[in-house]
Amino acid sequence: MSKKLEGNGLFESSRMMLPEHREAYIRHQRQLVRRTPPLIDPQAAEEMSRILASALQGKVLVAITLFDEKENVRLTGHVLRIDMSRRQIRLRKADDGETEWIRLDQIIDIVAESGI
Repeated sequence: MSKKLEGNGLFESSRMMLPEHREAYIRHQRQLVRRTPPLIDPQAAEEMSRILASALQGKVLVAITLFDEKENVRLTGHVLRIDMSRRQIRLRKADDGETEWIRLDQIIDIVAESGI
């Protein structure tokens, strides 16, 4: 018998991958790797709550970084309400004026925007 037909020889010599299969494989590999949220230092959490409280009282523009499994999301806007019972804040976005509820456990960083 020919060497090509021994073992996996026939398939070894004719391996090929379609672009659709490659893209599906890459998507599948990205789904397997899940990011974990960073641990927030208690001192940083206290500073973020202070910034939230002052933003609510002073109508200061804030930039909030939210954790997402794919990549972090940054929102800029005004804090309208803090609901501690539901552990959420209400944010009016600066870019389109729409309001959105944000869970406090999603927030990984808050910065008060200056000069606006």
